[in-house]
Amino acid sequence: MKLESPVLSILGRDPARIHRINANSFQQHALTTSNGWQYAAFYTDKASPDEQNGKCLVNLARRNVLGTKKDELSEWSIMTFDDYEQSVDDGHNTISIGVCKGDGTIHVAFDHHCNELKFRISHQEIAHKPSKHQWDTSIFSKTQNSLPGLEVDDLMKEVTYPGFVNIGNDLLLTYRIGQAGAGSDILYRYSSSTHQYTYLGQHLTGISNNPYVNGIDYRLSRLHISWCYRNFIEFPASAIPDAHKQQAGPNGPENNSDFNYAFSDDVGHTWRNSECQLLADLRGSDDKSVEVTIKPGAKGARVFDIPMNSGILNQEGQALDWDGGFWALNREKVSGVEKWMVYHRDLNGKWAKVVLESASKPTEIGARGSICVDRQDNVYTILPGNSDSSLEIMQAKREPGHVNFTQIWLGSGFDGEPLVDVQRLEMSDMLSIFTRTSKAENGVSDVVVLDFKLGGE
Repeated sequence: MKLESPVLSILGRDPARIHRINANSFQQHALTTSNGWQYAAFYTDKASPDEQNGKCLVNLARRNVLGTKKDELSEWSIMTFDDYEQSVDDGHNTISIGVCKGDGTIHVAFDHHCNELKFRISHQEIAHKPSKHQWDTSIFSKTQNSLPGLEVDDLMKEVTYPGFVNIGNDLLLTYRIGQAGAGSDILYRYSSSTHQYTYLGQHLTGISNNPYVNGIDYRLSRLHISWCYRNFIEFPASAIPDAHKQQAGPNGPENNSDFNYAFSDDVGHTWRNSECQLLADLRGSDDKSVEVTIKPGAKGARVFDIPMNSGILNQEGQALDWDGGFWALNREKVSGVEKWMVYHRDLNGKWAKVVLESASKPTEIGARGSICVDRQDNVYTILPGNSDSSLEIMQAKREPGHVNFTQIWLGSGFDGEPLVDVQRLEMSDMLSIFTRTSKAENGVSDVVVLDFKLGGE
């Protein structure tokens, strides 16, 4: 199968920043679909290109994709929240959105890197019958520093990498607390019946390190998570107070190690390793015989032993298939050469590594890719050029005991970490990718969505 050229739609002009703030791999999600409508979240500059002031504004866009073909997509409607200014040039401070299927609320978390929670929520029913509701900021709350149903506490004062996960009619929210190399991950659940969040617990804990997750995903009544660890390097006494917020080093990806995996069959309360052995119960146990969190070195959590300085990156990507299998994308040095790598766990718990022979050549700190599975159980990797403007899509060919990926599309003119609309892919044959164009001669880049029709010959 070869893919035809996609339809490209421009959401807006990417901010004139040093550090990319749109299209980063850890946004869960920047693009999502619910009830036949697609939603996107992105920043634009507050000022015109000629009047740069370093401020950005949060934008939400939506369009109707119900029953539409690739070349018949409806126009995007865009709202801009002009009552909040994002001012820090930091690639961590992205936007993530989640749509709760049960009550039709849209949840937005934005502008975090070890900062106080910033959260907005729409009125109920907005996503149930979108065409009956106006698309402007009046349908959303003001920026909040706490979650509905909960008071502000210490867990909401140092937030990084928020992400949303659909769990039936409800919604999960997860984020990191603490700092790079010295943090942990926590989990909340939003109820579509009570319209409130409850705290589930700290499912991943760092000890002189922190877990970096490839994602957290739910399918076939099972929640899956994979991660590496990054060892913590003490900052020198002369370091500035915000040294932990810098874009790289000394707590950089060279300190990443290992590939770890766990799953939960009760929506995050208990977690098991690949061999189905109990790792943690976030509710605790009466005799305290079970850990309340997954700690470094937890028995069986580590699937692949990958030493530091092996070329792996954090927060690359993961996906679930419809047979109960699990897939993750990363990179490793193979005979000293950096290669894209796919890790696969089948329904029986057997793991395998697949080296991708791709046109795109990853570097140790280059843009990260995505991996996804369509409703026919085809697996795709979306690979950004790390030293050029290419974007490559590969598809897995699965045979008994063997998986091989082949290229089905290659384009150029892009500069971002591609993000897939997983929810749209679950219900249609459309692959929607959120990314940025590479900068034109005038230095301008656009935030875009690429729509591919799958299944062609």
